[in-house]
Amino acid sequence: MRLLSSPQRAIRAVLLSQVLMAGLIVGLDLWRAPGSAAPGLYAPPAQGPNVRPYRPDLRPADPARPGAPAMRQMPERLQFDVEDDRIRIIGQIAPGDADRFVEWLDRARPVAVQVALDSSGGSVSDAVAIGRTIRGAALTTRVEDGAVCLSACPYILAGGTERRVETGGVVGVHQHYFGQNTFLPAFMAVSDLQRAQAGVMEYLVQMGVDLRLMTHALRTPPAEINVLEPDLMAELRLTTTAEG
Repeated sequence: MRLLSSPQRAIRAVLLSQVLMAGLIVGLDLWRAPGSAAPGLYAPPAQGPNVRPYRPDLRPADPARPGAPAMRQMPERLQFDVEDDRIRIIGQIAPGDADRFVEWLDRARPVAVQVALDSSGGSVSDAVAIGRTIRGAALTTRVEDGAVCLSACPYILAGGTERRVETGGVVGVHQHYFGQNTFLPAFMAVSDLQRAQAGVMEYLVQMGVDLRLMTHALRTPPAEINVLEPDLMAELRLTTTAEG
């Protein structure tokens, strides 16, 4: 019987571990009941943990609004609309949404000065690109009472010339996912991830946001969300105006 060389055994071990990890993640996602996602997301940090369960497809409706359902479905990709002087961006951030946003702006030509966000996150690269478009248009950004801005969405928030999170708005971060092929050898996946992380850091510096925001994201697993308190967002310059 021919034995595999050490490099071959190492590659096979890496591939096997990646397959097992992918299966575990899928299994956990299927096991998690749809109604169990982030039930305490709107609880103030003093009344609940800062790190809470995360589901991009579902999020709690604002409990302060009578008659609201317990959970609300997030659109699978961003939806754009304009209301008075503000652009509304709602939904998950899907690959290609940055291009769709530019096309929508060209077509709709909204007379707006600010962007209201309500997004559970998604594609980091598209969020960064949308943030750059917002900064190029000299728009402000905000998360309104009852809205969320999670995962990659804070990078859109960072694009505003002024940035505000109202009381009752929820902003949270966690580890990035850039859509790497799960079956790539580990050294290639790490290299791609480091390159992508460097791009995000460069963007945050350009937007005037403290890079310590990344530490709060990197210590939180993708299946959870780290809810940022108002004082911390101001300290990190993710927000530039007081809540209210």
